[in-house]
Amino acid sequence: MGLQLGLGPFIAYRGAAPNLMLLAAVFVAVNAPRHAALLGCFLLGFIQDLGTLQAFGLFAFCYGLIAIIIVNTQQVVYKDHPLTHFSLTLGAGLVTAAVIVAQGWLHPPALMIDARTADKPFHISATIELTRVIYTAILAPIVLGLMKRTKPMFGFSGGRRKGRYWA
Repeated sequence: MGLQLGLGPFIAYRGAAPNLMLLAAVFVAVNAPRHAALLGCFLLGFIQDLGTLQAFGLFAFCYGLIAIIIVNTQQVVYKDHPLTHFSLTLGAGLVTAAVIVAQGWLHPPALMIDARTADKPFHISATIELTRVIYTAILAPIVLGLMKRTKPMFGFSGGRRKGRYWA
């Protein structure tokens, strides 16, 4: 979250900063056991809710939904392939963007003010959200490839250990 808040404005492309917390949620959902992944992604969304101006619980809901989808695909995808990272992040980003845009249309943020133009209310743009999704998906193979090296630090292993399932 600190990287996203600190680096976001500097690495933004046309007003769309990549969603680094989404990358962390995809990493956890792909590598962690089922229940740990669901709880971990929900908590990552909760932490992101604390640092954004969106409706509270929106990212927790989105990342929990993403975790349910990705955890059910763990057995059929190759976890360490860059195309898997790209496609899962693209799908997760599209789900998140759809929920954010739908929430913005159903309940327009009246009190949110855009920092660049303090006199105009901030409206959630589907174009910016789509740009953010594509930008994040393009970064996914690089960032998740680097995060793959930290798997042992998080205790992520693959499948069985001493005859027991980790799920």
